[in-house]
Amino acid sequence: MNKQGVKWLYKEVPDLVVKGILSQETADKLRQHYGQVKGIAKNTVTLIILGTIGALLIGLGIILLIGHNWEDLSRLTRGVISFLPLVAGQALALWVMWKRPGSAAFKEGTATFLSLMVGVSIALVCQTYNIPGDAGTFTLSWMLLIAPIVYLMQATLPAVIYLIGITVWAGTYWNDSFKAIVFWPLATVIIPHFVWSLRQELYVLRSIILSLVMIICASIGASFSLGKTWDGAWIIIFPSLYSIFYFLGNLDSNKITVNWQRPMRLIGAIGLFILAFIFTFKDVWKYGAVHSYGIIRNISDLSAIPDHIISLAIIAVSMLLFYDFVKRKNITVCLFGVVPLIAIVAYFLKGSTGILPIIIFNVYLLFLSVSRIASGIRNNSLGIINSGMLMLAILIIARFFDSDISFLIKGLVFIAVGVGFLVANVALARRLGGVK
Repeated sequence: MNKQGVKWLYKEVPDLVVKGILSQETADKLRQHYGQVKGIAKNTVTLIILGTIGALLIGLGIILLIGHNWEDLSRLTRGVISFLPLVAGQALALWVMWKRPGSAAFKEGTATFLSLMVGVSIALVCQTYNIPGDAGTFTLSWMLLIAPIVYLMQATLPAVIYLIGITVWAGTYWNDSFKAIVFWPLATVIIPHFVWSLRQELYVLRSIILSLVMIICASIGASFSLGKTWDGAWIIIFPSLYSIFYFLGNLDSNKITVNWQRPMRLIGAIGLFILAFIFTFKDVWKYGAVHSYGIIRNISDLSAIPDHIISLAIIAVSMLLFYDFVKRKNITVCLFGVVPLIAIVAYFLKGSTGILPIIIFNVYLLFLSVSRIASGIRNNSLGIINSGMLMLAILIIARFFDSDISFLIKGLVFIAVGVGFLVANVALARRLGGVK
């Protein structure tokens, strides 16, 4: 059982013993079976945060001190000083690995400091000896040099810096998909550390932050590198990417979590709904489906091959995960995860007017929101009911503003939807005993 589940069980055991549901002997056996739950204390989290902030401030302070009267120093002096931040960071990292190998706070703070000092030393050496290069070359060199720090110190914040850095690097080549596509093999460097952090503990702050940054960077990196070589590719690529996030966020069976602890599931679901909603508008199919969102390039060119390979791989992974959840008969997950499949069908049926895809996605969102409301009623969940009603309200409001219906009818419909929200919440609250 997951640590969160064990913690929940331990909180419930005393009450179960008092009510006679469990005997004291059974309760003791449960505690003996699962053992002591060792979590990250609040003090440790505070130390990690303060240590990281301290490392950032020290790093920025060193940069300012070095920059003072820099031009007045000789080239030899500047060359020696250029390596001092790196040496200081390495010395501090070695001390932590020797004296404090089990301290997450020391390791995160020191690894962050060393990562910053690598960038400082590279910049100073390049400036001192007039080494040619642009911002993209500097960023990529910096990120490649700090990647080993992630694994040597098992630190997550350098991994976050690395992901942000390679995303910035890909952005410098947003109009050249052949170069920007390298973002994906560069991103795979962090995957082993990501898997390791999840195995350590799924729902701790470290895993949550890394998951969130990976989602953001993958989304931005995809916009820089994919779909530049075939028209309207984003209509299929982005639903596939967000469905992968959503499916991965649902792989673990533990239910004793809140949404913020599972960013892949939460952001994946929100992203899929937003994309499906966008696909209900005419202009998306009239203009967005016939042009790429970047520089239009010759699709027969050899430079298009990496784009096609990565895009097809993302789509294939999305379809395989969808098939896996279909086999599990997990209808709730499949209803969200089916968006890429619908997008593929709609893409090839769009025609010259795009009317059919609009109808398809309107019907899909209507069915999704109604099924969500029904699921919430069955499970006595106000959260699920409200999410379904919110999706339905958004769809209705969009269609009314998108049509030539009188303001009187629109107002009446909005009032009806609002009353529906209130009635559903009050009825379920009474059913659960929350309102007398």
